[in-house]
Amino acid sequence: MKLDGRVVVITGASTGIGRGIANAFVREGAKAVLAARNEQRLKIVANELQSQGARVLAVPTDVSRESDVIVLFEKSKSEFGRVDILINNAGIFRSARLMRHLLRFGREQ
Repeated sequence: MKLDGRVVVITGASTGIGRGIANAFVREGAKAVLAARNEQRLKIVANELQSQGARVLAVPTDVSRESDVIVLFEKSKSEFGRVDILINNAGIFRSARLMRHLLRFGREQ
């Protein structure tokens, strides 16, 4: 196992690419801290990985909130002593901002 003992924090870990990244890292022996906004989906992923023998910590986190990010790293350090790898996979979609840009672009045409 290439990553035995390493600690990885993965944001956006409850679905899609983040979930796949979490699976890959724990298969290689890493301890994983899973972060995502949806606590229910996050717990499902954590339970799946733990059932495979992985050491996992699930921390509900909204990365757009500084206080959540602080808690994420405090819990990571408390549980595993350190963080070796950060996978910043969480995506934030600002639909209102996007719509303003699209509307402005449409008027310019």
